[in-house]
Amino acid sequence: MNRRKGTSALFRTRAALHDQTVIVTYRELAPTPELRGYVRAYFSFTPGGAPWCGRRAVIRQVQFTLEDSFCAPLIADGQTSLVFDLGATCHLGAGWTFGEPVQARAIGALRRVGAPAGNSYAKTIGAYFEPGATSSVLHVPAAELTDHVVCLEEIWGSRGMRLAEDLAERDEAARVDRLEAVLLEQVRRFKPPRFRVDLLGLARWARAEPTSMTVERLSHAAGVSRQHLTRLFREAIGVSPKRYCRLARFRAGLAYAGAGTGMKWAEVASERGYADQSHMIAEFRELSSLTPEALATQKWFHPFILEAQSGI
Repeated sequence: MNRRKGTSALFRTRAALHDQTVIVTYRELAPTPELRGYVRAYFSFTPGGAPWCGRRAVIRQVQFTLEDSFCAPLIADGQTSLVFDLGATCHLGAGWTFGEPVQARAIGALRRVGAPAGNSYAKTIGAYFEPGATSSVLHVPAAELTDHVVCLEEIWGSRGMRLAEDLAERDEAARVDRLEAVLLEQVRRFKPPRFRVDLLGLARWARAEPTSMTVERLSHAAGVSRQHLTRLFREAIGVSPKRYCRLARFRAGLAYAGAGTGMKWAEVASERGYADQSHMIAEFRELSSLTPEALATQKWFHPFILEAQSGI
């Protein structure tokens, strides 16, 4: 099945932006090697189009002009993330407003979503955690955060708010370095439970083979029963292995964002491992509140879409 690439801001070249003013830049940045089993990437959504000046590698970057759409649907996820809002918000078609509250929150694994897409995006910095890293980094079990967005103060006390305020006062590169220093300290202080099952490896495998992965394959590779694997996934990742496989399959389908009209969705459903087209539509609605057709024919921005389309 051939897909037409979208013509949205996701694929804008530097030349295409030459005569237009960049109002916001989204970046994903690599963690230090010591944290690569815990942090998949840092992310930053900041005003303007200044080039990255930090020491770490940029994994991906998207820049937007005032005319570009950065509407972001809520998308279910099998990992935890940490997000700091830094006192400003960019509104679609209107630009930035400043002087808003600084806040920090931990977002647990989300098994489903129901909210519509938003038309604004806060100035943020944060981290996407690897599967199974929640307890090591935040010092709370992943299962306690499942389907919840929790103020960081509830987890770290006043230290969480002080960190948010500290980050808001720094430039982009310094923010990432400061956040990484805190997460390194968290990991070094924590003594994780010892699992003889490589949960991170299993989760990565599920994402690498999303159309064919099953709980049976995962449990067989791990050498444990389905029931035991389910207990481990729920405790360490926050969702069952069955749910994680569903999320991985759905996340791969986000590559169709911006593909345009005329998609043969029955064929797509078969290729992606769904029972039929109705099954795929129901899954997309549950995990993003969008139909496949809406995903393909409207302009969306979301980090998971970027990941699916880049294959990285």
